Amino acid sequence: MKCLTTASERRAIWHAIEEKYLPWRDYDGNKFLEEGGFWMQKQHIFMYPFYYIDYALAQVCAFQFYVKSLENKEQAWNDYLTLCKAGGSQGYFSLLKLAKLDNPFEEGTVKKVVDEVVKQIEVLKEKIK
Repeated sequence: MKCLTTASERRAIWHAIEEKYLPWRDYDGNKFLEEGGFWMQKQHIFMYPFYYIDYALAQVCAFQFYVKSLENKEQAWNDYLTLCKAGGSQGYFSLLKLAKLDNPFEEGTVKKVVDEVVKQIEVLKEKIK
């Protein structure tokens, strides 16, 4: 996926998402909002950016546990339990190692785990046909 570098690109993506998932929204002729500017009113994006970053990192790790569970449920559970028992006693990177998780900041980690999750979604789609 291409990195969105300009404000107009980010607004265009937001606008496309709104058209798909919130088609009833009406901005009564406000051009800025109609072109995707509504996302900017989400103050926590600017005031607390780690709010979203934290969720994204947690999701990547949750996906990794899911993938691990497909290979070996017992080991995945034990790794998860080890992580939970350690709680906040260590830093993030140490906890990743403790739980035998790949670092989401390292090149390829997100792609690898997302590719596997997408593959599993396709498997499930086939099962419900």
